[in-house]
Amino acid sequence: MNFNMNIPGLKDVEIEKIEEVGERTALHVSLPKQPHRCPSCGEMTTKVHDYRIQKIKHLKWFERLTILFYKRRRYACVCGKRFSETSPFVDKYQRYTKEWNQVVRIRAVKAKTFKEAGEVLGTSSSTVIRRFKEVAKDQITSGVRLPKVIAIDEYKGDTDAGTYQLIIANAETHEPIDILPNRRKDTIKDYLYQYGADVELVVMDMNPSFKAAVKKALGRPVIIADRFHYCRYIYWAIDEVRRKVQKEWHAYDRKKCKRMRHVLYKR
Repeated sequence: MNFNMNIPGLKDVEIEKIEEVGERTALHVSLPKQPHRCPSCGEMTTKVHDYRIQKIKHLKWFERLTILFYKRRRYACVCGKRFSETSPFVDKYQRYTKEWNQVVRIRAVKAKTFKEAGEVLGTSSSTVIRRFKEVAKDQITSGVRLPKVIAIDEYKGDTDAGTYQLIIANAETHEPIDILPNRRKDTIKDYLYQYGADVELVVMDMNPSFKAAVKKALGRPVIIADRFHYCRYIYWAIDEVRRKVQKEWHAYDRKKCKRMRHVLYKR
């Protein structure tokens, strides 16, 4: 016997049966029969051609994962066209309800990890990542204009484009501006040539390919080595001198000096 219940995202849906399928709650649902307009000829019809069972994932119900078995009605028109009824809770060719898609987009942004969001919603992390990309695509601007002072550096992102990516930030405010898919010379050069008309100063490490790309794209900007890499080269030079001097010492003094090498790195 059919009965109606007010379930979030399933308004006016007829629930025919509720059962337990493994760890999920299964709802067998359908929509009331009503006239539909033919997408081919535009005529109204109420003639039912057949029914198809569609398996759809929905939000948790009483903290239990929920799945819908939707008995989708297909109509037949006098022109010979067969088409499915219009559903208010699921889009065409989708296996997730509209409410579920809205929640997963929010979770993809606010959750600590994609895996955590997937476990809560009963799906894979790759599905959450796809929804996150849909949200990010709407938020990302088509172009940027770089400020006068920028900083560039590589980082390990391990994406489909490669292991290392390049981040571009505002050197004064330390806010990230954009991320390039890789750290190749041509990628950096093309990007700076397109968006770096106002750049006058670039802070970066002493990577020769970075330096060559910046010079070719921006002409003669002021290039500043960042503090970390500048200090690191000094530490390496001091450590090399320490090792050369220690070779002439007695074994006891040599080992003692090695254990105290951190003193050379102090301010």
